[in-house]
Amino acid sequence: MKTPDFTLKDFKPDEHVLIVARRHWFVFFRDVIGILLLFFIPFFAIPVLGVFVTAGTPTVTIPSGFGFFFASLWALVLWQMLFARWTDYYYDVWIVTNWRIIDVDQRGFFHRNIATLLNLDHIEDVTTDVNSVIGTLLNFGDIQVQTAAAKQELIFWETANPRHVEKIIRSAQEKMLGIKGQL
Repeated sequence: MKTPDFTLKDFKPDEHVLIVARRHWFVFFRDVIGILLLFFIPFFAIPVLGVFVTAGTPTVTIPSGFGFFFASLWALVLWQMLFARWTDYYYDVWIVTNWRIIDVDQRGFFHRNIATLLNLDHIEDVTTDVNSVIGTLLNFGDIQVQTAAAKQELIFWETANPRHVEKIIRSAQEKMLGIKGQL
């Protein structure tokens, strides 16, 4: 796994990125499957609805473009939902540096919250929770970082390779505490 080579505006001179953690690809795939299932609703509902509406009263007519219009509108809404899910998946990241953990939380298309939640020397405990068969098979789960600060916990939801990320956090914390102990 290649370490990302980038910096943020407020990086310290000796700070560097150890890992950029994201949600597992299966999380996005699961959302896409749900949206695809929703996509087919008008193709089944509109013909059935047309049969029920015209069966009771033969004088009611549905224009031929009615179904096409609502199916197209439905597809447009679902396309927007798919793009919103992708944006949320791609831009939600947790950046672990040799000094701290940074949470980048994408909320909608035009709102991003970037927060330095904790310094590594304030971490009290790091736990990993892989809680499903699919999570075990595909190697994704939650990482919970406990601290004594005002924000008491940080949770990396459905993170890819959680044990590896936990190992990197613990290793960076040990190095930081070792450096501070020598000063």
